[in-house]
Amino acid sequence: MASIVPLPAVNGLIFNEEREILLTRRSPKIREAGKWCLPGGHLEGGEDWATAVKREVQEETGLTAKAIKLLGVYSDPSLTVTAEVLPAGYYGQFVVVAFLILEYEGHVSPNDEVDEWGWFSVEKLPTPMLKSHPVRIQDGYRFQGEAFVR
Repeated sequence: MASIVPLPAVNGLIFNEEREILLTRRSPKIREAGKWCLPGGHLEGGEDWATAVKREVQEETGLTAKAIKLLGVYSDPSLTVTAEVLPAGYYGQFVVVAFLILEYEGHVSPNDEVDEWGWFSVEKLPTPMLKSHPVRIQDGYRFQGEAFVR
């Protein structure tokens, strides 16, 4: 049986003035293509969490994050372990640090990892979606200043 390897990653939650969340749809170039998700990705070697989320938000949405706040840390194996063995020969368990993007500038302009984007009310999220993301979205919507650990 293949082992499970922790994979550090980040997500950025961006709400507009109407309290809608910005979501992106994964392009055919990446794993789980066609699923909706929060902007984010892998932490790169030598990078800190804040730099990683700002970089990923910029890459996937074109927006520049100006102010961020820690939302939570997510590692629940029932939600974060990949359903399939990755090409490297193991299951990945995403250990995700999620941030609220409190201030941003620019206009949404996705890259080649994103083939569609939109603002959605928390009550009407698009499908299909990465299975771990609805929990983070609900946490972001309910955030009262104390970070979640899930």
